[in-house]
Amino acid sequence: RLVAFMLGHLRMNVNQVIDALFALIALLSFDDSEDNINRERNSTILREFLESMIQKRGISPETKMNDTNGPSYRSKVALYAATSTNITHPHVFRTYSSRGSNLNPTMIEALCATMAIQSHFLPVKIGPRRTQELFIGGPLGTNNPTRLLLAEASKVFGKNRRVAQIISLGCGLPRALSI
Repeated sequence: RLVAFMLGHLRMNVNQVIDALFALIALLSFDDSEDNINRERNSTILREFLESMIQKRGISPETKMNDTNGPSYRSKVALYAATSTNITHPHVFRTYSSRGSNLNPTMIEALCATMAIQSHFLPVKIGPRRTQELFIGGPLGTNNPTRLLLAEASKVFGKNRRVAQIISLGCGLPRALSI
């Protein structure tokens, strides 16, 4: 999700993305051998890293995902996140206008929401206080969001247009779940 945003919206090249990811990973704590992961610390580091990365690209950290004042040459990027109330139904954060889209968080909020894996980061609250939603990372079943992206492309470009290319940076098939 972060990589798709970095490549598509921030227009970073592959080497810049790799360098940024290595820098971020070096800062975060993933040692879960004794359940010692400090989720609050990881969340703070992630937010500060994303703010710095976005500022270096000349974008304010307060910029909304669907910023109508941004350059028109940027690629359309859709990020999927799950709410704590429905972890299987994806909520879409878009860098473009779409009918029926009610939340327009900042880029930082959306990126943190898509990365808020419960074992490593705190959930992210987005929206006005009374209708606020709690996001907990990617929705189950969207490790490969190609079907969702095809439906999104049909919505954006029309059902009669052929899709020439979709770049899905999903991580493949999910492993078996046990409850």
